[in-house]
Amino acid sequence: MANTTGLFLRGSSYYLCVVLPRTHPLRASYKNGKYVISLGACTHRESIIRATIKRAEVLGHLTATKLDQNLTTHEGMHQPHHHFTLRDVYQRWKQAKPRSMDSLNATKRALNLYEEFTGNPPIQSLTRSHGDGFRAWLQQPERNTASKTAKDRLMWVKLLLNYAYRDLDLLARHPWEGIDLRSTPTVRRRPWSESELATLFGQDLHTSYKPPKDWRAGSEAAYWMPILGLYTGARLGELAQLRVIDVIANEGVPMLSISDEGNGQQVKTLSGVRKIPIHSELIRLGFLAYVAKTKEDGSALLWSSLPRRKNKAGGYFSNWFGEYRRSLGLNQIPDFHCFRHTVRSQLAEAEVPEHVIDSLMGHRIKGSEGAKVYSHRSEATLQKAIEKISYPTVILNSIYKS
Repeated sequence: MANTTGLFLRGSSYYLCVVLPRTHPLRASYKNGKYVISLGACTHRESIIRATIKRAEVLGHLTATKLDQNLTTHEGMHQPHHHFTLRDVYQRWKQAKPRSMDSLNATKRALNLYEEFTGNPPIQSLTRSHGDGFRAWLQQPERNTASKTAKDRLMWVKLLLNYAYRDLDLLARHPWEGIDLRSTPTVRRRPWSESELATLFGQDLHTSYKPPKDWRAGSEAAYWMPILGLYTGARLGELAQLRVIDVIANEGVPMLSISDEGNGQQVKTLSGVRKIPIHSELIRLGFLAYVAKTKEDGSALLWSSLPRRKNKAGGYFSNWFGEYRRSLGLNQIPDFHCFRHTVRSQLAEAEVPEHVIDSLMGHRIKGSEGAKVYSHRSEATLQKAIEKISYPTVILNSIYKS
């Protein structure tokens, strides 16, 4: 069966683009002369049949109302194109593929502000002046909004407009393309100093393996997670969501597998999916023995006592760690995230190549596309790099009893 002109696949759904004749009655509603319709998720053969029928309907001069009643679309997409609002686009966007609750909530907050400022007009009527005004409105002093927060809110609105433009073909162009907002970080993170590390790891928690009784600390997680942060540079959320099966061995090298494969697991970016060799100091302290014991006890999670907050494993732990740190006389900075800065600084001082550091930290590798795709880092290379990490003032005894 031959292909149908204008048929294309976007994501898991087929679409049909019909170029309207100049005398077609729909030309008044579709200024670019193109009528795009979703055929839904189906096989290629089915899509050709549906496309043939729809093309006949469109070119048969059915009215715009009749055509829109015939569309096979998702919730919020039953209006003629020129009536679509950004909230309609949001409804479609959130159904297009699984989204994290954080992303949904952040996008909805930004959308509410957009509607407050613009009055939620049809998206085809949006101009660059609207975008510039919204950007200025987000930064008004009386709103008392941090520049990073304002930047994020503008970014989420632009993401929806981009989805309307590229995925749904509801816009001839992205009306706010290039309208950006610079942010100034309110908290400047830095590496932990030697004296701060000595203070943190010089307490009974780490010198005598005495997990705190505070339920938010997750018992053994309070001992192991700061040490893992110090020798891997992994994010708090990445460590908090680990499962027993995420501790693996590749080519004889024990590693942590950071991914979004498990139930409730998330990574910040695609680059965050990675494997980090387990430092020999962690092995000496008994981390692999702890993993083996946890597996024997039948737990699927590495930290079975670590509570989740809104399905996020590290939420309560972050609160506990902040209070614990302050109780030791340590200020707002350094925090847990500063372990990442500490590790990256150590690796840079040891002259580990930048692309290897990025692989370990879960950062996007810079350079050409070839460098990003084909510069494979072997387990031996990553292990050699991770062993460069050393903390002379952090002296811990192997006291874990399996």
